[in-house]
Amino acid sequence: MTLVSRIKTATQMAVKAIGGVDPAAEVSRVSRARISEYQKRHSPSVIPVDVAVALDEFAQEPLILSVMAQHLGYVLVPVHVGEGHIPSSMELVAKRAGDTMTTTVRIMADGVIDDGEAVELEAELCKLQTAVSHGLRAVRSRIKKGSQP
Repeated sequence: MTLVSRIKTATQMAVKAIGGVDPAAEVSRVSRARISEYQKRHSPSVIPVDVAVALDEFAQEPLILSVMAQHLGYVLVPVHVGEGHIPSSMELVAKRAGDTMTTTVRIMADGVIDDGEAVELEAELCKLQTAVSHGLRAVRSRIKKGSQP
């Protein structure tokens, strides 16, 4: 799957998370028609970064920006990572691991992973990776505090 296809899939996911094309147009600077074009595989139009940021913000998850970061070999991690306490962090890791396994089993049920399913699984794995990063920071923060006099 090409980068443009992945961005279009992520745009579809963000629009769906927001509640559809109309709400997506309301929270961005572009029209309903333009939002629709950004989702269509045959359209050469690709979502501009400022519109992607707006949609991700209202989706409450960096769906589109994560695809861009992954293409460059990066994973997005929230700024507030590690500010929680260890039990909450471990609960999130367990939940994300369960979500990832559920998605994997569903996708593998027919024995074939298509491009869309691969993108979906990649998104789940990135969420798990973020949760693990959060857990590591919480534990490391505790270790650091414990070593102080």
